[in-house]
Amino acid sequence: MALVLLLCLPAYGLVIRTGDDVTIGEGEVVDDDLIVFAQAVNIHGAVRGDIIAFAQNVNIGGTVDGTVFAGASDIEITTKRVNSVWAAGGTVDICGTVGNNVIIAGGNLDVCEAARIGKELHAYGGRLALRGAVAGMTKGGIGNFTMSGSSGGVQLDAGTVTLHSSARVFGDLVVESEKEPEIAEGAVITGETRFEMPEEVEEITEAKSALVTAIAFFVVFVRIVVFIAKVIVGIILIAISYGFVRRMMDTLIKKPWKSLGWGFLGLIVIPVAVVILFVVMVGFPLAIFGLYIYSIITYLASVIVGLVIGEKVIRLFKKKGAISPYLSFVVGIAILFVLSLIPILNVIVTLLVILFGAGALLLGSWQLCQDMRAKKLI
Repeated sequence: MALVLLLCLPAYGLVIRTGDDVTIGEGEVVDDDLIVFAQAVNIHGAVRGDIIAFAQNVNIGGTVDGTVFAGASDIEITTKRVNSVWAAGGTVDICGTVGNNVIIAGGNLDVCEAARIGKELHAYGGRLALRGAVAGMTKGGIGNFTMSGSSGGVQLDAGTVTLHSSARVFGDLVVESEKEPEIAEGAVITGETRFEMPEEVEEITEAKSALVTAIAFFVVFVRIVVFIAKVIVGIILIAISYGFVRRMMDTLIKKPWKSLGWGFLGLIVIPVAVVILFVVMVGFPLAIFGLYIYSIITYLASVIVGLVIGEKVIRLFKKKGAISPYLSFVVGIAILFVLSLIPILNVIVTLLVILFGAGALLLGSWQLCQDMRAKKLI
């Protein structure tokens, strides 16, 4: 409830941009917060507020008075000035000047030689190369950590740690790993160096083992029941209203980034509206209806996304001819079910499915209503 009420705060002059390629050129100024959904985002001008960017490729330079929140396959931050950075993607490169903290997650993380981070760096992913300067602590969980730059201290849970001769740690170096860190001659560590092996897991008694097994079985059972229920719902939906389902699928296929934008805004606007209607007692029935709509679009989001994924996968093997929507749905929903079993990845997949699927439902339904109104059917 507190989170929803925070979302009720006024967003004066909020700027939202969508498209295949969104560019803020040098000399261009955005006076407020900027939200971008696109295939490629390139920002070289000035933004006076925060930036929220979701795309395939994100490149943010120029100056940003607020914080950058970015999610993409490839992210590059080359800002001359930015308050803080929160970024997650396949590849994340921090090559600019950040006044406060940087929090990044991804497969390949790189803090370039030109990077200057005013406070702390928190990193989580497969590989981190720290070549720039971090004024505060460097913390996180990394598979492979290499350092040739400087930091006010290092505290990591890592697979391997390598400090090159140019590395400078102005504080403690604390590493929890199964392998001892490799520290080259010439590397400077002004504080204490501590190497810790991961704690051994305590032995599980028979009672605990039985309880863990029972809980695991129950969780798997519930997941399977939910999966079967969703398959049944999807098949029924296709059978009774395939025209509507097909239209929602086409909306997601043709306008994926618009769908993402609508999903992001819808999942914020609807809860805010529901809270306001609950506060205003007269609007209580409308609030209940809003919750109903909210639950419907979030539940059916995976059905639409599953259909699209299944159709794309089958099309890889069947180049010509019609594809059964039932087969597409079963294949797609099965893929989503398997991905939901993978830790960490399941959270990302679930969020993206809800955003894209709910957005396609909202955008497609809006366009359908406009068409029906133009034909004077409603």
